[in-house]
Amino acid sequence: MQYCNERKLKLVVLSRVVQHYRAPVYEKLSLTGQANLKVIYGPDFEGTKVVSTSAKFAFPKERIRSVRIRSRTINNAVLMPFSPFLFFKLIREKPQVILSEGASNLLNALQGFVYAKLFRKKFIWWSLGKLQHTEFDVKRKRINFLINWIERKSDAILTYSSVGRKYFEQIGVPPENIFVAVNVVDTDRLFEKISQYNREEVYREFHRDADFNILYVGGLDKGKRVDVLIKAYAALYKKYGSKVALHIVGKGDLRDELQDLAVTLGCHNVHFHGQVVDGVTKYFLGADVFVLPGLGGLAISEAMAHGLPVIVSIGDGCEVDLVDQENGIRDPYLNEQSLYKYLDELYANPALLNSMKAASVEKVRKRFNIRQYLLTVQNAINHVVHN
Repeated sequence: MQYCNERKLKLVVLSRVVQHYRAPVYEKLSLTGQANLKVIYGPDFEGTKVVSTSAKFAFPKERIRSVRIRSRTINNAVLMPFSPFLFFKLIREKPQVILSEGASNLLNALQGFVYAKLFRKKFIWWSLGKLQHTEFDVKRKRINFLINWIERKSDAILTYSSVGRKYFEQIGVPPENIFVAVNVVDTDRLFEKISQYNREEVYREFHRDADFNILYVGGLDKGKRVDVLIKAYAALYKKYGSKVALHIVGKGDLRDELQDLAVTLGCHNVHFHGQVVDGVTKYFLGADVFVLPGLGGLAISEAMAHGLPVIVSIGDGCEVDLVDQENGIRDPYLNEQSLYKYLDELYANPALLNSMKAASVEKVRKRFNIRQYLLTVQNAINHVVHN
């Protein structure tokens, strides 16, 4: 897909850090040879998930000197770099298109936006939009007004889901300027990793001690609502005993509190594995169902690629596109009682469970994969170049 007939397009991506899930997209975009891509990013926020991947990828990037800004909103923590020399850096780089992480990188995105408008270049805003069932912090009304103004004046919007599309249409962005790249992991690389395992052997290993294994992978903080999962599991354990097990993979400030909760509720077979990166595939392959009771999104496609049904509440919006009655359960009002009921139903109905497992893999292979994701990014770039 060629962006420009005369010469290769110069594309700059502005990001807080080089996230492990974004790096494969940058690499694949760079390797197409259709644009001179460069990622400009800031420093790590140690002790958080806002850190650059340590893995090696083949695309040009530059870490720019920045000030780390930490604050809070009603919904979550704000971890944002401010690069005071970024605007002058852009003048030297002379990109024709800027693709910028959205509100989470606002101070640097704003500089990219101003550069694009001053020098008549193109600007693409890359954002989920707004978290569902939340309201903007009224104390930040002026900032929210600025964000909305940039969103409406951007040459294109690249958003995570159909939920994001709806939000941007509601604030007045023309539908033809909105491109939905459903938030997924690098499915090509993931399928390659999965092929290196003996699926049946891993599954048997996990099922020596329990017939039904429930999995959660993600952070252990308030927004993830892992306590809801533990309470639902406690009810399931009360009914089935050691036939069921819960595996929790991840780290966070609430780990000790969650472990104490499991003990207080008297449920056993609750395994806290800590953070696992390279070997996390075996936990997905050994599980029967994946539960995401709170915020998140990327883990959904990862679970689906491993052939797991997904029970999800409200994430970053991609769950609306990824999860339906064919491959899981999506309940915006998920609580411990309803989650217990869903888990009980799946355990008691192996035919339904197996049907959902097959549907998850099928969806990833045919519709929600890294190739479709990359194609949407390319379409957004083509759109701004040719308009």
